[in-house]
Amino acid sequence: MSDTPNSRREMPRWGWYAFLFFSALSAASAFKFVPPGLIHGVFAHWGEGFHVTWMSFVVEGIERGADHVAHHIENVGSILAVHMIAGGLAVILTPLQVSRMWRRGDRRKHVYLGWALVPIVVIASLTTPPISFNMSYPLWSEAGFALGSVAWFGALVMGIWHIRRKNYEMHKRWMVMMAALSFGAVSFRLQLPVLRLFWDMDVVFPYLGWTCWVPNVLVVAIWWWRTAKRAPMPQPAE
Repeated sequence: MSDTPNSRREMPRWGWYAFLFFSALSAASAFKFVPPGLIHGVFAHWGEGFHVTWMSFVVEGIERGADHVAHHIENVGSILAVHMIAGGLAVILTPLQVSRMWRRGDRRKHVYLGWALVPIVVIASLTTPPISFNMSYPLWSEAGFALGSVAWFGALVMGIWHIRRKNYEMHKRWMVMMAALSFGAVSFRLQLPVLRLFWDMDVVFPYLGWTCWVPNVLVVAIWWWRTAKRAPMPQPAE
Protein backbone atom coordinates (compact mmCIF):
# COMPACT_ATOMS: atom_id res chain seq x y z
CA MET A 1 0.00 0.00 0.00
CA SER A 2 1.34 3.39 -0.92
CA ASP A 3 2.08 6.07 1.63
CA THR A 4 0.00 8.78 -0.02
CA PRO A 5 -2.03 11.06 2.24
CA ASN A 6 -5.23 9.30 1.22
CA SER A 7 -3.88 5.87 2.04
CA ARG A 8 -2.73 7.00 5.46
CA ARG A 9 -6.02 8.61 6.42
CA GLU A 10 -7.64 6.78 9.30
CA MET A 11 -10.62 6.97 11.60
CA PRO A 12 -10.44 9.87 14.10
CA ARG A 13 -9.36 8.73 17.54
CA TRP A 14 -12.68 9.75 19.10
CA GLY A 15 -14.50 7.71 16.44
CA TRP A 16 -12.46 4.64 17.20
CA TYR A 17 -13.06 5.01 20.95
CA ALA A 18 -16.80 5.33 20.31
CA PHE A 19 -16.65 2.26 18.04
CA LEU A 20 -14.84 0.29 20.74
CA PHE A 21 -17.13 1.50 23.54
CA PHE A 22 -20.39 0.59 21.84
CA SER A 23 -18.91 -2.68 20.58
CA ALA A 24 -17.93 -3.55 24.16
CA LEU A 25 -21.48 -2.84 25.35
CA SER A 26 -22.87 -5.05 22.61
CA ALA A 27 -20.43 -7.85 23.45
CA ALA A 28 -21.35 -7.59 27.14
CA SER A 29 -25.00 -8.01 26.17
CA ALA A 30 -24.13 -11.14 24.19
CA PHE A 31 -22.00 -12.60 27.02
CA LYS A 32 -24.45 -11.89 29.84
CA PHE A 33 -25.78 -15.46 29.72
CA VAL A 34 -22.32 -16.92 30.36
CA PRO A 35 -21.92 -16.25 34.14
CA PRO A 36 -25.29 -17.78 35.15
CA GLY A 37 -24.64 -20.61 32.70
CA LEU A 38 -21.33 -21.40 34.36
CA ILE A 39 -22.65 -21.06 37.91
CA HIS A 40 -26.01 -22.81 37.58
CA GLY A 41 -25.18 -25.03 34.63
CA VAL A 42 -21.57 -26.12 34.38
CA PHE A 43 -20.57 -26.02 38.06
CA ALA A 44 -23.88 -27.48 39.23
CA HIS A 45 -23.76 -30.42 36.79
CA TRP A 46 -20.02 -31.00 36.53
CA GLY A 47 -19.25 -34.71 36.14
CA GLU A 48 -22.64 -35.64 34.66
CA GLY A 49 -21.31 -35.95 31.14
CA PHE A 50 -20.56 -33.41 28.44
CA HIS A 51 -24.04 -33.31 26.94
CA VAL A 52 -25.79 -32.74 30.26
CA THR A 53 -23.25 -30.15 31.34
CA TRP A 54 -23.38 -28.29 28.03
CA MET A 55 -27.17 -28.24 27.83
CA SER A 56 -27.36 -27.11 31.45
CA PHE A 57 -24.99 -24.28 30.57
CA VAL A 58 -27.17 -23.29 27.61
CA VAL A 59 -30.56 -23.57 29.30
CA GLU A 60 -29.64 -22.12 32.70
CA GLY A 61 -27.53 -19.38 31.17
CA ILE A 62 -30.11 -18.21 28.65
CA GLU A 63 -33.12 -18.54 30.94
CA ARG A 64 -31.40 -16.68 33.77
CA GLY A 65 -29.24 -14.22 31.84
CA ALA A 66 -31.02 -13.71 28.51
CA ASP A 67 -34.62 -14.75 29.02
CA HIS A 68 -35.78 -12.52 26.15
CA VAL A 69 -34.38 -15.12 23.72
CA ALA A 70 -35.26 -18.18 25.79
CA HIS A 71 -38.00 -19.12 23.30
CA HIS A 72 -35.23 -20.20 20.90
CA ILE A 73 -33.97 -22.92 23.26
CA GLU A 74 -36.43 -25.60 22.16
CA ASN A 75 -35.39 -25.48 18.50
CA VAL A 76 -31.92 -23.89 18.34
CA GLY A 77 -30.68 -23.76 21.93
CA SER A 78 -27.10 -24.84 21.32
CA ILE A 79 -26.83 -22.88 18.10
CA LEU A 80 -28.03 -19.77 19.92
CA ALA A 81 -25.41 -20.12 22.65
CA VAL A 82 -22.61 -20.67 20.12
CA HIS A 83 -23.83 -17.69 18.09
CA MET A 84 -23.90 -15.40 21.11
CA ILE A 85 -20.36 -16.33 22.14
CA ALA A 86 -18.88 -16.11 18.64
CA GLY A 87 -20.85 -12.96 17.85
CA GLY A 88 -19.73 -11.27 21.04
CA LEU A 89 -16.09 -12.11 20.30
CA ALA A 90 -16.40 -10.85 16.72
CA VAL A 91 -17.97 -7.57 17.80
CA ILE A 92 -15.34 -6.78 20.45
CA LEU A 93 -12.32 -7.88 18.40
CA THR A 94 -13.24 -6.16 15.13
CA PRO A 95 -12.47 -2.62 16.39
CA LEU A 96 -8.96 -3.78 17.28
CA GLN A 97 -8.48 -5.39 13.89
CA VAL A 98 -9.31 -2.23 11.95
CA SER A 99 -7.41 0.15 14.25
CA ARG A 100 -4.00 1.46 13.27
CA MET A 101 -3.56 2.83 16.79
CA TRP A 102 -3.75 -0.66 18.29
CA ARG A 103 -1.38 -2.34 15.82
CA ARG A 104 1.02 0.59 15.38
CA GLY A 105 4.59 -0.63 15.22
CA ASP A 106 3.73 -4.32 15.02
CA ARG A 107 2.01 -5.57 11.86
CA ARG A 108 1.90 -9.10 13.30
CA LYS A 109 -0.95 -8.04 15.59
CA HIS A 110 -3.09 -7.37 12.54
CA VAL A 111 -2.12 -10.62 10.83
CA TYR A 112 -2.60 -12.88 13.85
CA LEU A 113 -5.84 -11.31 14.98
CA GLY A 114 -7.12 -11.34 11.41
CA TRP A 115 -6.69 -15.08 11.09
CA ALA A 116 -8.12 -15.62 14.58
CA LEU A 117 -11.22 -13.68 13.52
CA VAL A 118 -11.83 -15.89 10.49
CA PRO A 119 -13.35 -18.90 12.34
CA ILE A 120 -15.10 -16.59 14.81
CA VAL A 121 -16.89 -14.63 12.09
CA VAL A 122 -17.64 -17.81 10.12
CA ILE A 123 -19.31 -19.38 13.15
CA ALA A 124 -21.16 -16.20 14.13
CA SER A 125 -22.46 -15.59 10.63
CA LEU A 126 -23.44 -19.15 9.73
CA THR A 127 -25.33 -19.66 13.00
CA THR A 128 -27.50 -16.60 12.36
CA PRO A 129 -29.96 -17.94 9.72
CA PRO A 130 -31.34 -20.80 11.89
CA ILE A 131 -32.05 -18.28 14.65
CA SER A 132 -33.46 -15.73 12.21
CA PHE A 133 -35.97 -18.18 10.74
CA ASN A 134 -36.97 -19.39 14.22
CA MET A 135 -38.52 -16.01 15.08
CA SER A 136 -42.26 -15.35 15.01
CA TYR A 137 -41.99 -12.34 12.71
CA PRO A 138 -42.84 -11.91 9.01
CA LEU A 139 -40.64 -13.79 6.58
CA TRP A 140 -39.34 -10.53 5.08
CA SER A 141 -38.06 -9.54 8.53
CA GLU A 142 -36.44 -12.90 9.25
CA ALA A 143 -34.84 -12.81 5.79
CA GLY A 144 -33.32 -9.43 6.65
CA PHE A 145 -31.43 -10.81 9.64
CA ALA A 146 -30.36 -13.88 7.65
CA LEU A 147 -29.17 -11.89 4.62
CA GLY A 148 -27.19 -9.57 6.88
CA SER A 149 -25.24 -12.57 8.11
CA VAL A 150 -24.74 -13.82 4.54
CA ALA A 151 -23.34 -10.41 3.59
CA TRP A 152 -21.08 -10.52 6.66
CA PHE A 153 -19.73 -13.92 5.64
CA GLY A 154 -19.36 -12.75 2.04
CA ALA A 155 -17.35 -9.68 3.06
CA LEU A 156 -14.99 -11.94 5.03
CA VAL A 157 -14.53 -14.27 2.05
CA MET A 158 -13.80 -11.33 -0.26
CA GLY A 159 -11.28 -9.93 2.21
CA ILE A 160 -9.47 -13.27 2.39
CA TRP A 161 -9.54 -13.61 -1.40
CA HIS A 162 -7.89 -10.24 -1.94
CA ILE A 163 -5.24 -10.63 0.75
CA ARG A 164 -4.28 -14.00 -0.73
CA ARG A 165 -3.81 -12.18 -4.05
CA LYS A 166 -1.85 -9.42 -2.28
CA ASN A 167 -4.37 -6.81 -3.36
CA TYR A 168 -4.04 -4.81 -0.15
CA GLU A 169 -6.33 -1.93 -1.09
CA MET A 170 -9.26 -4.20 -1.95
CA HIS A 171 -8.55 -6.28 1.16
CA LYS A 172 -8.78 -3.11 3.23
CA ARG A 173 -12.06 -2.14 1.60
CA TRP A 174 -13.70 -5.50 2.22
CA MET A 175 -12.44 -5.63 5.79
CA VAL A 176 -14.02 -2.24 6.41
CA MET A 177 -17.23 -3.65 4.97
CA MET A 178 -16.94 -6.66 7.26
CA ALA A 179 -16.44 -4.33 10.23
CA ALA A 180 -19.53 -2.36 9.21
CA LEU A 181 -21.55 -5.56 9.07
CA SER A 182 -20.16 -6.63 12.45
CA PHE A 183 -21.34 -3.27 13.73
CA GLY A 184 -24.84 -4.36 12.77
CA ALA A 185 -25.10 -6.00 16.18
CA VAL A 186 -24.30 -2.64 17.76
CA SER A 187 -26.68 -0.77 15.44
CA PHE A 188 -29.43 -3.16 16.46
CA ARG A 189 -28.92 -2.46 20.15
CA LEU A 190 -28.69 1.29 19.58
CA GLN A 191 -31.78 1.51 17.41
CA LEU A 192 -34.07 -0.68 19.48
CA PRO A 193 -34.40 1.48 22.64
CA VAL A 194 -34.68 4.67 20.60
CA LEU A 195 -37.40 3.35 18.31
CA ARG A 196 -39.32 1.85 21.23
CA LEU A 197 -39.79 5.36 22.57
CA PHE A 198 -42.21 5.91 19.68
CA TRP A 199 -43.52 2.47 18.69
CA ASP A 200 -44.27 -0.90 20.30
CA MET A 201 -41.79 -3.77 20.07
CA ASP A 202 -43.93 -5.73 17.58
CA VAL A 203 -43.93 -2.71 15.27
CA VAL A 204 -40.23 -1.90 15.58
CA PHE A 205 -38.50 -5.27 15.69
CA PRO A 206 -39.33 -6.58 12.19
CA TYR A 207 -37.70 -3.59 10.51
CA LEU A 208 -34.48 -3.98 12.51
CA GLY A 209 -33.66 -7.06 10.43
CA TRP A 210 -32.80 -4.59 7.66
CA THR A 211 -32.07 -1.28 9.35
CA CYS A 212 -29.35 -2.72 11.61
CA TRP A 213 -27.05 -3.45 8.66
CA VAL A 214 -28.22 -1.95 5.35
CA PRO A 215 -27.38 1.68 6.35
CA ASN A 216 -23.91 0.50 7.44
CA VAL A 217 -23.34 -1.08 4.03
CA LEU A 218 -24.51 2.08 2.26
CA VAL A 219 -22.08 4.22 4.27
CA VAL A 220 -19.16 1.97 3.31
CA ALA A 221 -20.32 1.88 -0.32
CA ILE A 222 -20.26 5.69 -0.39
CA TRP A 223 -16.78 5.63 1.13
CA TRP A 224 -15.69 3.16 -1.58
CA TRP A 225 -17.06 5.45 -4.27
CA ARG A 226 -15.39 8.58 -2.88
CA THR A 227 -11.99 6.92 -2.44
CA ALA A 228 -12.20 5.41 -5.92
CA LYS A 229 -12.69 8.90 -7.35
CA ARG A 230 -9.61 10.25 -5.54
CA ALA A 231 -7.12 7.64 -6.69
CA PRO A 232 -6.84 4.82 -9.27
CA MET A 233 -7.30 1.30 -8.02
CA PRO A 234 -3.93 -0.41 -7.32
CA GLN A 235 -3.32 -3.65 -9.17
CA PRO A 236 -2.59 -6.93 -7.31
CA ALA A 237 1.09 -7.64 -6.70
CA GLU A 238 2.67 -10.21 -8.98
